[in-house]
Amino acid sequence: MEEARFTLRIHPIIMNKMKHLAKINGRSVNKEIEQILKWVIDDYERQYGKIELTKAEMPGFSTGATVKEAPEQPMEMLFGLDNKSKALSQQMVDF
Repeated sequence: MEEARFTLRIHPIIMNKMKHLAKINGRSVNKEIEQILKWVIDDYERQYGKIELTKAEMPGFSTGATVKEAPEQPMEMLFGLDNKSKALSQQMVDF
């Protein structure tokens, strides 16, 4: 299946921060953005129900393949927070 292409205009500061997140998570910036979008869609579908697509909207998925569901706490995965990082992040917020 060929992936859809989409040009994204993004503020340089956000892009630089995405580069840091992607590096931490061992992904390219493109795959990091794709993962975040998957989490947003999964969260939406948990709240409002599954978004049903037509066969025409699902090129290459005629075999019934599905996208893996996101974890319950995607932000922790997104930022790669372990217990030490969480404590440090909380200290920064409390500051």
